[in-house]
Order: sequence, then C-alpha cells, then structure tokens
Amino acid sequence: MGHYCQLLLLLVCAVGFVAAAAVPSTYKLHHEDKKSVTVASPHGIIVPFNKNFVELAVASKSGFRVSISKDVSPTGAVPSPIVDTQTDYASFTKISNGTWEGIKTSFGVVQIDSSSGAFQMFDAKNNVIINTPLLSNTLNQQEEQSLKDNICKKAIDGYDAQGGNRASEAPNGLQNQNQSSCCEACNQYDDCDFFVYALPSSPDPSGANCWLLNNVQGMFKRPGRISGGNAPQPPPMIDFQLASSQSPLFYGSGGGAGDSLTQTQSDPFVSNTKFQAPYYWSTDKYSALGVSPLMYSHDNVVNYPASWVFNSQNVAWQISGSQADLYLLPAATPYDSLDALWDVIGRPRVLPRYAYGFLACRWGWTNNTYIKDILMQFRDGNFPIDAFISDFEWYTPEPDYNLPDSGSPTFEDFSYNNITFPDPKNELQEYRKQLNFRFGGIRKPRLGNSELLVMAKNKGWLISGRNLNYSIEALQTWYYTQHTHYLQDGVEFWWNDEGETQYFTFYWWNEAQVKGLAAFDKNKRFFTINRSYSPGMSRYGAAIWTGDIGVSFDSLAQQPGYQLNWLMSGASHITCDTGGFNGPNDPPLLLVRWYQTSLFLGVMRVHSTHDDLPHFPFLYGPEAAHAMRKALNMRYMLLPMHYSLAHAQYHTGRPIFRAMYFDYPEDTTVTTMTSQWMDGDYLMVSPVMSQDNSTQTYFPDGVWYNFNTTTTITGPTTVQNTNVALDHIPMYVKQGGIIPLGPLIQYTDLAPGGPLTIQIYDGADGSFTLYEDDGETLSYTSGDVLISALSWNSSTKVLTWKKTGSFSGKSFTSVQAMLFTSSGVQTSKPANFSSSGSIAF
Repeated sequence: MGHYCQLLLLLVCAVGFVAAAAVPSTYKLHHEDKKSVTVASPHGIIVPFNKNFVELAVASKSGFRVSISKDVSPTGAVPSPIVDTQTDYASFTKISNGTWEGIKTSFGVVQIDSSSGAFQMFDAKNNVIINTPLLSNTLNQQEEQSLKDNICKKAIDGYDAQGGNRASEAPNGLQNQNQSSCCEACNQYDDCDFFVYALPSSPDPSGANCWLLNNVQGMFKRPGRISGGNAPQPPPMIDFQLASSQSPLFYGSGGGAGDSLTQTQSDPFVSNTKFQAPYYWSTDKYSALGVSPLMYSHDNVVNYPASWVFNSQNVAWQISGSQADLYLLPAATPYDSLDALWDVIGRPRVLPRYAYGFLACRWGWTNNTYIKDILMQFRDGNFPIDAFISDFEWYTPEPDYNLPDSGSPTFEDFSYNNITFPDPKNELQEYRKQLNFRFGGIRKPRLGNSELLVMAKNKGWLISGRNLNYSIEALQTWYYTQHTHYLQDGVEFWWNDEGETQYFTFYWWNEAQVKGLAAFDKNKRFFTINRSYSPGMSRYGAAIWTGDIGVSFDSLAQQPGYQLNWLMSGASHITCDTGGFNGPNDPPLLLVRWYQTSLFLGVMRVHSTHDDLPHFPFLYGPEAAHAMRKALNMRYMLLPMHYSLAHAQYHTGRPIFRAMYFDYPEDTTVTTMTSQWMDGDYLMVSPVMSQDNSTQTYFPDGVWYNFNTTTTITGPTTVQNTNVALDHIPMYVKQGGIIPLGPLIQYTDLAPGGPLTIQIYDGADGSFTLYEDDGETLSYTSGDVLISALSWNSSTKVLTWKKTGSFSGKSFTSVQAMLFTSSGVQTSKPANFSSSGSIAF
C-alpha cells in the first residue's frame, strides 16, 4: 500500500480506506469463485460483476459516465440524440485501493467497490458528493440457475398485462394470494400462460390480488403490480441508487404551467406546454443525466425510458435497455451544472442576431395586401421589429386538421398559398430588402398530400397516421430537399409545431432542417422555434416555445417559471406566445404587461389564434401602443448586452437569464422564486404580471439601484410596488453593475447604429465582456469575434477595456460612459472604442 500511495495522492488513498470502512458489510455481491478482473476502456475502466459490467469513464472535459451493462461488456457510451459527439475528454488516472477501483481527474474521482458494489464520487477538492452502499440492484443479480420452464421466472416488477383473456378456471381472479402462489396457480391451468399479482400496497377494489390470463398482447408500466409469462417482454431495466443528503433540492427536470422550479421525480416525456427531461442538478453539488439506448419507452413513444425519483434517502434511477448510462457531473453551483451539462449534450449555439430582437407571429394573415399593410404599420409607427411569422396560411389555404390518414390529392405540403404569397420570391425580397423584415414559416411533422403519403408509406417513412419518422436518414434528405426552394426564395427560419409524435421527433426534425440549411449555405446560422424539447436540441440553435397557452394574467405569470425551469434542462432559448393563444381578445393592460415581461425572455415573439385580435401593438389604442413601443425600444437598446450574454452562454455556460437562486443559493427566499429573475449578472427584473398593476420585489443582500436612476435600496428587504404606471417596468441593477446599451434602432441589421453607452452603477468593482461579430454566420465558432473586456474600478473611478479577437466587420467605434452614484449621474465625453482604452471620472 505504501508503494501505491507514492504513485497517487495520499488523500485519494485515505479516502478509499475511509469510504470502504463506511460501507455496511451487509451489502455483498454474489460473485463467482474466480477473481474479477478490472480492465481498461478508452476513457476509463470496466469492472465485472457476475454477468454484468460497470464502466467508470470520463464523459467530457468536466464529467463522468457510469455505465451498467447486462451480459456484454460496454463498448463506450450508448449512441443517443441527447449526447453530442465528444472530442475533448479529460485526462484521467486509474486508482486502486483494495477492492476499490476508480478513476481520478482534475474535477473529481469516481470509484466502485468490486466486492460490495458501493459507489462514491468526490469533487476536485476530495469532498464526498455521493456515497452509496450499492450502486445498482442489477449488480446483485445472480446468473439464472436451471429453473424449471415455467412462468414464475419471468416475473417483472412494476408492469401489468395489456390485453389478453381471463383463464376459465378463475375468471374473476383469485384472492389472498402471494406472488409465488399466484404464478404457481397459473402453472397448474392449461389455459393460463400469464399472471398478474397485486402488491398489498396497491389493492384492487374487487378484492382479488391475482389474475390468470392467456393471449396477453404486451405489458405496460403500472406501479404495484408484478406480471410474468408468455407475452412480449419489456426491455430490461437497470437501476441506479444514489444516496443523498437529508434534504437536497433538485432542479432542471422540466415542467409545465405553474410547476415549481424544484422537482422530486421525472418520467421524461414531450407534450404541448410541458416536458420532462432525464436530468437534474442537485444541491448535493452534482448533476445527473440518464441515457438509454432506446429512443422511446416501449409502451409510449412520447416517453423516454430514463426516469428518477427521490425517496427521502436516495435518488433511484430506472433506465431501460441492455446498457444504461448515467452521466454524473460534479457541479457545486447551478452555473457549473449548466456548463457541464452543455459539455455533454452540446454547447448552446448563438442564434442569428435578429432572433434577439422582436418577432411578430399570428394565425390569420389574410392576403398579401394585409401582410404588407401590417408590416408598414410597424415601420411607420416606429415599433422595432425584425421578422414576421405565419401559421398555415403561408403555404396552404386550409389547415390539414380534417384530412383523413390517406390525405388529399389537392393538398400542397411544400408550396405557397397564392392568396398570401401570389408572387413569393419577389414578395419575400421586397419584405427583406425594402421593409427589412425577415420571414419564418410554420412546419408540421406530417404530410397532407395523398400521393406523397403513398410514397412515404411505401418507403416505410411513416410512424402513425400521416406523421413522418424523421430518424430515417433517407427521409431527412428527401424532406430537406423539398425545402431548398424556400431557402432560395428567402425564407429565413422555421417554426416547428405539433411534433410530439415521438420523444425525439423535434430533435430529428431539426437535424433534417440543419442538414438542409448546410446544403444550401454551410456557414449560415440555424434558427427554429419548437413546441417541445429534448436535451441536445440547443446545440443546433433550436429555440423552444411554451406551447398553446391561455390568455389571462395567470398564464402571463406562469411564463417566467417556464423559462427558468426549462433553462436548467439545457434549453438555452425560450419564448412564448406573448398575449396568449387560447382564449378571448387581450385587454390592452394584459398585452402591455406581457410585452414588458417577454422583453426578458430568450426570444421575444407575439402570437395569436385566427379568431382573436392580433397582438400587434398599434391595434390596442395610443396609450397601450406607447407602452409597448417603449418596451420594444428597451429590448433593442439591450441588444448589445443580450447578444454578448448569448456568446458567454455558448463559451462559459452562464445563461442569459437565470433564476435568483443562481446568484443567491443560500437565500431561502429565492429558492423557487419565479416572479423576478436576473438578466445577466447585474440586472434584476420584476415586471408587473397582475391586473392590479402591482408587483412585489425582493432585494437580496447588497445595494441595488433603480435602473437609470440614483435611487438605491439595501437588501435583504421586500418592496411592494403599487399603481405601477402602464409604461414602467420595475428594473434594478446590482451595485458594481455594468450595463451596455446600444442606440435605439428599428431592426438589428442597423447595429451597431451609433455609439455604445456603458452604464456603471457604482459601489463595487464590476466587469462585462462585450462580444461582436457578423450576426449571421457560424464564423464565431472558429473565433471570428471581437471581444471587449470591460472593467470598472470603483476605488479609482476608471473604466477600462481591452480588445481581442479577429472580427473586423461592423462594430462599435465610439463609447460613452454614465456613472450612477448616490450623489448623481456623471456622463463622460465620447471616446474612441476602436482599440483598447479607458474613461476616468
């Protein structure tokens, strides 16, 4: 052992001894007599357990992968749309201490006891993160002995029978049975080849707890039941057991309207207005991501078979498949968690710059004259905007909702509606070149044309009804080829709707569109808006919207929670139907407050159904129009900040918008707060989201300025704002904050548009990194960016900036600083911003 300690850190050696002693001796695996042999894998080690295997491996530059496989040794990570192709693996060292085997990296250690199955993870400072006495019950399973050929050995916990007939000897089931007597009863009857047993914890109202069946068609998940026999079996299930502290909190599993930021379980699925992901970040200072080799659950294609539940003592994962991968990411903070998660699932792309402006969408653009008139009203009224988006009516006169599964011979899937776009190429060019509007169109995951449906069916491209299976590469190629003429004509981006047909449909759909855009222009940035999310989509540039939400103040108040919840699942850009979708016309007050809230979402976009007054600001009276124009002006003035934060998100994992607990993890007041949030490192927003024009704002510890004023508030304290003016948004800046503001522009192509204004809120040192690039291409991924590192020294009252980067296109050349202190505001003279420099007050 002394020799071992000389080879490795003494602390790791000591940790191994302490940890091994802490594991209860009652957990001993059933080993064969021969000694298990640990072998190396490309990125870690493989430890055998009977017929099963555990691989401990580095998964990225900041996380581990723990894989359990049945019967066959793992050959690496299971392929999955969730996990990005890895090229940057952390280096590691194999460690061994008695029966403990593991790997050590710069960010931590994972190790397993090859005798007991105990498992531990440590952070970079050798603090214990996970110390669990048995990693998986799967490891404790012995090889099947030569049991007699009956149905008892096929019992599976947590499943019930799908279909089937009752055995004639027990048509009403049996009572007072146990599992053994139930399956043995089935063995005794000629017309029974399947049994279902009800656990005492889940009694049946009939009093029966055993049912004998035949001709069972399948099995489905049902807690409290044990089933077995001759029927299509569900895939094998592998569990992980991760011991927890007394009261950890879990963030990042997704959710829906009004759901808390913290969850205690996740059974992943996709749907309209809600999703759950196979992921969480725990306040025990790690993240976990479950990955199955299966693309969806065997009994429901919109579910993903990698679920977890917290049971007050540990987190229990269940992952279907012959191999299960659990990515374990040491993460002391939520910032660390997102950065490590995006290392595994792919870095979140920076969207094209126009996506950080304002987009106007509706269902109900009536004709080309109406379209042009609306666009002109935006421009003539000085309402900043970059794009408009259309529902069905851009490509078909009628929706396809009433079509049969065979479709219609007259339906056009890949054409234009000659009422809204009678001359599409010239009209799109006019909107783009003369009115400076980009266009995005809705897409559905299905076909409507009967001839195309016959072709797709013959090629095996359909999954249900008229829905396409985008996982098929040949289909992807055919599909994106149908869209090439749209890209040539000037369609900029896609709005993907109703793709909840399989768990990964949106991912594969976006993959087809990414390939199509790359074939058309390999350097153009990709952007779509999608109605649901699965981890991995953000690496393409796919934004998510919160679905077909209601029209109400309650619905408005739920939108920040969506964004803050979904962000922690790795969804980097989130938007909503500003104004709501399902419901009556918006009162002007509701729409104004919604604009003021959506200003601080990843993508700001309005939408409305064809029966409602469109959510365009000039349709709601002059007072409301003024307030919405003011909100749009702020959105565009914050463009330099938001665009820079998007770059920072790509590089560092620090999200653009984040919940209060990111920065104040020890403050229990903000643990699940969604009524206010942080926009970047310094700006705190608390918009009015109630009909009584009031908002309550909590100020964490420190000094806060009212935005654009010298008024300060010292926290921790809570302030109730009442009778908030219609055009006012409660915004506050943390002491030491640097807020970069651009000049007021009407669309993002005008950027930079004038001098940069740097607002400094004194009282502490501060910094901000400004990113500039061409706003359109992928060149930023290879470093073609201009970076200005801004730094404020509060003691010397000097703002400095240092320029780096190769980008030489349009950028800010002039800067002016505004210093806010308790005694007043000082404004500097304009300074040259073309190179490194400083401004002193």
